[in-house]
Amino acid sequence: MRRFLTLALLAILLVGLSFSAERVLKVLMPIGGGYTIEDQEAIAKEFEKDHPGVKIEMEFVGWEELWDKIITSIGAGAAPDVMYIGSRWIPALADMGAIIPLDEYIKPEKKAMYYDTVWNTVTYKGHIWGVVRAMSTKVFIYNKKLFEEKGVKIPTNWDELLEAAKKIYDPDKGIYGIAMCGKKFVSTVTQFQQYLYANDGKIVDEKGNVVINDEKAVKALEFYKELSKYAQPGIVEWKREDLIKLFETGKVGMYIDHVHNARRALEKGVDVGFFLIPGGPDSHKPYATVIVTDCISITSQSKNRDLAVEFINYMTSFEKQAEWDLKLGFVPPMVKEKDLPEFQKWYWKPYIEAIKYGYPEAVGIKDWEGVQEAVLDAIQSVLLGVSDAKTALDQAARIIEILQK
Repeated sequence: MRRFLTLALLAILLVGLSFSAERVLKVLMPIGGGYTIEDQEAIAKEFEKDHPGVKIEMEFVGWEELWDKIITSIGAGAAPDVMYIGSRWIPALADMGAIIPLDEYIKPEKKAMYYDTVWNTVTYKGHIWGVVRAMSTKVFIYNKKLFEEKGVKIPTNWDELLEAAKKIYDPDKGIYGIAMCGKKFVSTVTQFQQYLYANDGKIVDEKGNVVINDEKAVKALEFYKELSKYAQPGIVEWKREDLIKLFETGKVGMYIDHVHNARRALEKGVDVGFFLIPGGPDSHKPYATVIVTDCISITSQSKNRDLAVEFINYMTSFEKQAEWDLKLGFVPPMVKEKDLPEFQKWYWKPYIEAIKYGYPEAVGIKDWEGVQEAVLDAIQSVLLGVSDAKTALDQAARIIEILQK
């Protein structure tokens, strides 16, 4: 009996030791926009299987609550080891010391897997702060039938773009040359940035100086306003995400959007074509696009940094990245992904080609949320005729200069 009790106690002790030896990695993940709990937990289980003694504890929150959740957990000293974030938040999180630079952890072969323009989206003050897991570029989607009926050629510059919108515009028949957005929403800023970056404009320059009100930026907002004359009515009530509903009716000549909405329009019977966003009069590039990325970062509070690096590399291995992009319809951030059979399809090619002309959504912007509001106010005041572009952007610049300090 005594021997049995001794063995039982030994077994309990060994179990206790095994639990105490288990390494736990806490991961904060967003849900929504195609991101599901099941998909993320499946990757966690696979990682645990390949790493005995490791437990991945995932916490999930909706995208709209993600920023607040991050700030709250950091302030409480309870930040996770790994966070999935919008790359536009990197400057703010880096400046507050919430995330760590990853330069020492990213090997040359890992870096070579991505386009240089992709790394630019997660670089701040000369350091890399995250590994990209999701990316989008944008191009113009156009209605081939309307272009042919109106004798419109594919625009290669802003003059031709404006002329195309004018020719197609026929409001009496409910036909609009271009679909545009102006609602107070993040995607309106991104949509305006397509034109801002296409004219070689920026919100802040590489040194962090505010340049949203320089001549290039003013021309971009003036052009946005001019194009809006040939768009659907009430654009200040439209989000970019809703423009597909208008385009798939066959009553819109063109607009800027994701590849998945182009495919949706194709399924609705619209004869869809694509063209890259033309450079503006001050641009040194023929085309442009805003590159928007989400990335995975490591918090400064993490006590398992090496394990966090392993987990990030696992999630962003070529196999996992390709699986992720193909499932959710994301533009591939890794160079070799473009050679996969799915990405050979004709509708993917312009989105992949646009990568080399891309500029990061929010490089150098320290307070994206505040900057976003200032730019939105400027866009709306111009679209509503309350202010001219220069005055509106001067006001935005004054606010952004305070936010950049």
